[in-house]
Amino acid sequence: MMKEATIEVVNPASGKAVGRVPDLTLEQVRAAIGASQAALGQIQALTIAERAAMLRKVARLIQSNAEELASTMTQEIGRPISSSKGEMARTAQIFELVAADLRGVFEGEFIPLESYEYPKGNKKRIAFVTREPVGVVGTITPFNFPASSFAHKVAPALAVGDTVVHKPTVLAPLTQLKMAALIKEAGFPDGSVSFVTGRSSMIGDEFVENPKVSMISFTGSERVGLELASRAIAKGKRVIMELGGSDAQIVLEDADLDRATEAAVFGRFDYAGQFCNSTKRLVVRAEVAAEFGERLKERVKTFKVGDPMEQDTSVGPLISREALESMRGFVAEAKGAGARVVYEGSVPQGASGHFFPPTIIQGDEKMRIAKEEVFGPILPLIEVKSDEEAVSVANSTEYGLDAAVFTRDFSRAYRMAAKLKAGTVMINDTTRLRWDGLPFGGFKKSGIGREGTKNTMIEMTESKIVEYTLD
Repeated sequence: MMKEATIEVVNPASGKAVGRVPDLTLEQVRAAIGASQAALGQIQALTIAERAAMLRKVARLIQSNAEELASTMTQEIGRPISSSKGEMARTAQIFELVAADLRGVFEGEFIPLESYEYPKGNKKRIAFVTREPVGVVGTITPFNFPASSFAHKVAPALAVGDTVVHKPTVLAPLTQLKMAALIKEAGFPDGSVSFVTGRSSMIGDEFVENPKVSMISFTGSERVGLELASRAIAKGKRVIMELGGSDAQIVLEDADLDRATEAAVFGRFDYAGQFCNSTKRLVVRAEVAAEFGERLKERVKTFKVGDPMEQDTSVGPLISREALESMRGFVAEAKGAGARVVYEGSVPQGASGHFFPPTIIQGDEKMRIAKEEVFGPILPLIEVKSDEEAVSVANSTEYGLDAAVFTRDFSRAYRMAAKLKAGTVMINDTTRLRWDGLPFGGFKKSGIGREGTKNTMIEMTESKIVEYTLD
């Protein structure tokens, strides 16, 4: 009997294996899709109230298993344990929010068609607008938010009566595997969530080509996401694409610099900057650029870089060796272009993990780190001489996820917010904020559609008009 092929999951802080997952064949992936299609009748036979109750039970199970789930997350992605614990609390809340929003999604409209002059005969007609599940949803998630990314895709799908074929990145599948087991424990039918691991290109291609998959919800790089979306749309499939970001924090000369400093260092260095809505660029008025740069430097000097399982660790490792080499390339390019290194921290001596030092670089908007999405602890600072220039620099990338403006003048901030091409604009707060019940997504190459508990459920259902002619 041939041994099943597997993929090793490695702790990025130690380089040691922490688990293995199957490397599925195409036939196995197709079988998983078939299982999810077969389960549609069972999940749709449940009432809305029953599905909501099961989602609330999932939330309770996550809460009762939070310590184990957080530990698993930290071991597989290197996120500091204190941050992972917060992520599990948030994930439980997402399931609760979906359950709370579910009733409203299916509350349709009654339309007296006599209010329409055309077509003739409307005096005796009425209509209802209803919503129905799309069917099987193929979901794909990256490494950085294993728990909440899973929740944002799977909970809304199950809530509205869809089933899910879920593909995690092979860099971080273990937390999600445990969450899938909790969903089954909560009472959802077999096949409600089919888990597939293996070659990304093969599984993505099957999601696009397999007629049993009605929708693809993807979070990841814009290159992969837009290519996947274009092919899926050509097949008549629905898509939600939550893609990259190069979020700018604008600091004006009248800003509260203490507050702006804390927002910047949290926004950039939380989980070593490996979030789509990390603060990836600082755009600072020249009047305060020198002072602000010094404040940043002094604050980042206090960070502890090291073992993510220790409670006082500020910055852990990058997810992979490739990510580490990418950061080195960004810094080398910026130096070559004349940028100045304001601060470069240190990494643990003799560490075998993928650690990169927290780095602050001052340069112009032509640096690669000021244009591309940088998934690492490098913070570029760009000086500007006017508010107009600040907006221009902030808008100068292909992305438009989040942005922030720091000023004591709300009218000034509001005018700038109206000009910023971003899905969310924070005023005097970090770009790292997300409210799970509100629309989340971006302009330009930052995505297609919006996630958010209610928004995702609406995206994962079809609108239908039912007309009736009265006797």
